[in-house]
Amino acid sequence: MPLYEYECTACHRHTEKIQKFSDPEITVCPFCGGALQRVISAPAFALKGGGWYKDGYASAKSTSGDSTPSSSTPAAAPAAAAPAAPAAAPAASSDKK
Repeated sequence: MPLYEYECTACHRHTEKIQKFSDPEITVCPFCGGALQRVISAPAFALKGGGWYKDGYASAKSTSGDSTPSSSTPAAAPAAAAPAAPAAAPAASSDKK
C-alpha cells in the first residue's frame, strides 16, 4: 500500500498515512483540526545503478555461437605502413587587381 503525505493548511504540520488506492483521502488535520492537502514528495526508494535490464538481465551470449576472441589468441601482424608522402605545398593565390 502506498504511503501518502499530507500538510495542514492551518498549522503546516505534515502527516503520513498508509492507505489503499480505494481509501478516501484524509481531510482533517489530527493535530489542529484544520484542512489537509496532499503533498507530492520524494519516493521512499531510489533505483540506483547502471541500468536494470542491461546490467542484470541481458544475455551476453552471441546468437552465432562464436565467442569473442580472447587475449590468448595471436593477433594478426600489423601491416607495414607505407612512408607518408610529403604534404603538397599550398596553392598560391592569385590576386588580380
